[in-house]
Order: sequence, then C-alpha cells, then structure tokens
Amino acid sequence: MAIKHLDVLKLLAAAGLVEAIDGDVKRCAHWARLGPEAAAREPAQIGTEVIENVLLRWNCILQADPAEVAPLYVHKTALALAACLHRQGFADAQLTDAAVVAIAALNAAVALNDTFHRRSADIEALLRSPAVMPARRPPLLKAHTAWRAGDVVGMQVADRHHAFHVLEVSQGAPIVEFYDVVQATPLAWEHLRGVIARGQQLNDGRHYLDRHALYGLQHQPDPAHQFRLLASGIAQGPDSTHLARHSGLYAVTDVFRMTRDLLP
Repeated sequence: MAIKHLDVLKLLAAAGLVEAIDGDVKRCAHWARLGPEAAAREPAQIGTEVIENVLLRWNCILQADPAEVAPLYVHKTALALAACLHRQGFADAQLTDAAVVAIAALNAAVALNDTFHRRSADIEALLRSPAVMPARRPPLLKAHTAWRAGDVVGMQVADRHHAFHVLEVSQGAPIVEFYDVVQATPLAWEHLRGVIARGQQLNDGRHYLDRHALYGLQHQPDPAHQFRLLASGIAQGPDSTHLARHSGLYAVTDVFRMTRDLLP
C-alpha cells in the first residue's frame, strides 16, 4: 500500500511539532492562493512564496547551533516540513534532500519505530514524487494562542533578535508592543529594563504608537524556537509616552508578515 503524507507525519511521533508545522504551511498556502490574481500564477511561483515564508520561521531550527537544538529534533523538523509542504503541492530540492538525510539519521539513531524503518524507501519515494497542489486552498483555522497578557517575548528574525510585550489577547491574537532594541544575540529580560517602546515613523516625520494583533502566534513554547518567553506577569510594557497617538488601536498582522517587515 502506498504511504500517505499523514502516515509519514504520524510516524514521526511528534504531534506538537507536526501540528505547528502543518498550521504554518496551511496559513502561508492560504494567503498565497487567496484572491483572483493567484489563479493566474504558476504553482511553482506560489510554492516559492510559501516555502520562503515558512522557512523564515523554521530556519530557526534548521540552521540552529547543534549545541542549542538536538540534532534529532532538527531531523524531525526537516522531514515534517518536507511532508507538510509536499502535501500542499510544494517542494524544494534542498529541503527534500535534508528530509532524506533525516530519514537515514532517524533510522541510525533508532529514534522511531520499526514501521518507520520498513517504510523509509516509501517515504523517500513520496517526497521525491511530483508535488500536486490540491484544488482548494487550505482554510484558516480559528485563531487561538497559549501566550498571555504580561508575557515578554524574544523574537528571532534571521540573525537579529527583537522583543515585545503582550498587552492583552483579543480574539485569539496577542496584542503586542515592541521594545526599541535589536541585537545580534538573544535578548534576556534584564536587557529590557528601562528600554522604551519602538514607534513607527509616518510621513509627517513623527513617531507614533505601534501596536499589532499578531495572529499565528499560537504555541508556547514555540516549536520553531523563533519566539521565546523572557518573562511573564509583567503588567507594565515599555514606556510609550514619547510616541504620538493616532486613531487606530493596533494593526492586524501575522507572524510571517511581521517577520518579513523586520528582516534586516
């Protein structure tokens, strides 16, 4: 019997990791395939966009220092990414190769069960087969988050580190305000004491309060290691008294658009 994507994902015995990756892939695929202009795009173009967006987060695992992330977790991540993307009709040669290496590494470490070992050739054949995009784009799931008001969160974007304070949670999305700091090494709560809020400069030259409803920030701890809890129960966020106010309470975004906006 031919193996299916869901079979592969179940064999990984990593339900939380798989749920997070599958949700991210579906979110990116949904937005990439939304609107009338998407119908005119080639599947390969859509796939490139989806893969680039997904890897903005998951490269925090794939490119992590081996001293910080267990190699077997990296291998499971690579295989789950390849399977979830292929299931939505997308493939990347480099990621597929990493998934095949992961299969061998997981078998060598006897990290999974006998069924995984027996079906390894079938899994590789599935991942190397042509990826076919489903007729319908995946739906967006109902928003939810395990993060809470008062959390202070470190955020990695490429090789830079930011931090924000969760003001509240509204309709399943954390409402966040960034500290005005960015550096090349991970931040700690001690680094943020006395740091003011980061504002947004508009056309009039003034800096305005800059808050965001950050959809897609769901799991805590974050399986992608992009977001890290630095402190909790912090009632007061960064001082924003120096910033001008405008009519909107906050801008609606998600973890992928925010990550793109913060790319160096």
